[in-house]
Amino acid sequence: VFSANIGGTKINEPVELFSSFDNGSDIVDLTGVVNQGGAGDEFKVSPDGTLVAYLTDQVNSRIELFVAPVEGGTETRISQLPSVDADVTEFDWSPDSTRIAYLADGDVDGRLELYTNLAEGDSNLKVSGSLPPGGRVEAFEWSPDSSLIAYTADQNNFSEFELFTTPPTERDPVQVSENVLPNNGDVTEFNWSPSCLCSPSNSRIAYLSNQRLAGVTELFTSLPTGSGNVRISGGDNVRDFAWAPDLDKVNESLAYSTERIIFTAPPNGGSSTQVTPALAVGGSISDFSWAPNSSRIAYRADQRSEGLIELFAVRPDGSDNLRISGALTVGGDVTGFVWSPDSSFIAYRANQDSAVIFELYVTTPDGRLSDIKVSGTPMVGDVDPSFAWSPDSSRVAYRANQRTADAIELFTSTPDGKTNDRVCGDLFSGGNVEEFKWAPDKSGIGYIADQENNDVFELFASTPDGDETARLSGSFAEAGDALFFEWVP
Repeated sequence: VFSANIGGTKINEPVELFSSFDNGSDIVDLTGVVNQGGAGDEFKVSPDGTLVAYLTDQVNSRIELFVAPVEGGTETRISQLPSVDADVTEFDWSPDSTRIAYLADGDVDGRLELYTNLAEGDSNLKVSGSLPPGGRVEAFEWSPDSSLIAYTADQNNFSEFELFTTPPTERDPVQVSENVLPNNGDVTEFNWSPSCLCSPSNSRIAYLSNQRLAGVTELFTSLPTGSGNVRISGGDNVRDFAWAPDLDKVNESLAYSTERIIFTAPPNGGSSTQVTPALAVGGSISDFSWAPNSSRIAYRADQRSEGLIELFAVRPDGSDNLRISGALTVGGDVTGFVWSPDSSFIAYRANQDSAVIFELYVTTPDGRLSDIKVSGTPMVGDVDPSFAWSPDSSRVAYRANQRTADAIELFTSTPDGKTNDRVCGDLFSGGNVEEFKWAPDKSGIGYIADQENNDVFELFASTPDGDETARLSGSFAEAGDALFFEWVP
């Protein structure tokens, strides 16, 4: 599914939504004109791949939410709101694809509240609680089993954001976070535990809040009923947290970071385990990420020398802490990393060999394989910060001006670096690949590029090795563009 402005002026041009089948030979216009404002990124394919939800201001100049079948058919308006000034600002599918939750100022202009509706559009309901004057719902997230929605709102006290849960089919919110300090406390971030928990009764929500002490952000968890609220972290400010993807494999299934330390902890409360060693004076944790199989945690930090950001991996119990990035040249840093889906490899970007050129490397989390540069040589320019593994972990894709200084092209490489393929077609002079995404079934990779006409961006797909490419977006008028796309699951 992709959005495009096809009229050819690029200025306030109507955006339309399409689906493409059979290598671009069958293109279906899903919506007609989606909007006049150019919000072409505001669409989401349902998890089951049958429907697409999108925002449009095609009626009465207000932003509304619609759903259409991916294969084409009748559109359904989801946001059936009373106010003539009502606008939808955010939306998301339930994991089971049956309902959509969305934020809108449906009753009072500017007061965002939480609504849900069936995908068929015949059960619109406001599910968030009553708000004080000036209050709003700030964020929401579906539970993995689609039975509940968590949301933050200043529902009890203006400008104090607390955490609530509600069923998507009735207005029955429950406060999950403990009462925050007056004029000080906020829930700033929250996340449901993964769906692999053994029992729904053990499902918990983790959240960051300064609910105990003004100016100290700590990590808490709670049952979705609001009972069993426990503090997970100690007294230092928590910067970030993440659930282990597979909670059945580790006891310390929450990881969280302060400025200088990463800890793991059981989600029901108990002693935290420090998993990172003491850092160099002035050093700090940049970011961290669990392996998909929960076996290790990778992180960036200037652990050995202030200002020298390297890549490390450690087990959840704190053992086997390893530096897994290679020796950096003077002025070098690791700027980002991504786990392979099978947890065997980590790709990272660094100016490792030359302080002025960022390249792509692959390493293993257990130190088994030393760092291998997988981006092609000779490097004319940098590897872009966005890179992604194929679903089967057989290749990593990246954008780079690897062959030509003024052209950003799309490449894939095997983890051993022995096979490096350009997967986009020959670009028009000055052309660039703007965006790419792997197909969920690993069969190919889609990308947007001005490949055939300068400054006309179209949607293409390629096999992982670049042997076959196809244009998926059809023919555009001069200067028309494909804007954004999603693969259908």
